[in-house]
Amino acid sequence: MGEFKIRNLDPQVAAVLRTRAKTRGVSMEEEARSALTESVALKREAFARRAAACRASTRRPKGRPVSDSAVLIRRERDAWG
Repeated sequence: MGEFKIRNLDPQVAAVLRTRAKTRGVSMEEEARSALTESVALKREAFARRAAACRASTRRPKGRPVSDSAVLIRRERDAWG
């Protein structure tokens, strides 16, 4: 497990974390850990959705044969003489 200290935390952020921790009945450290974990998870999920959309948009249609890129490159090169 990693461990680090957060310096120069905005007082308003600290106050919000303290209030949320008190409301949930947990320590401020646990509340900060939960907030960081949730933030990272949301960003990973968003990335996974964008990656899936990108793969879907570039997927080859069914029934269409796979093209050999070497043939296409050679054809383009030959066309330029």
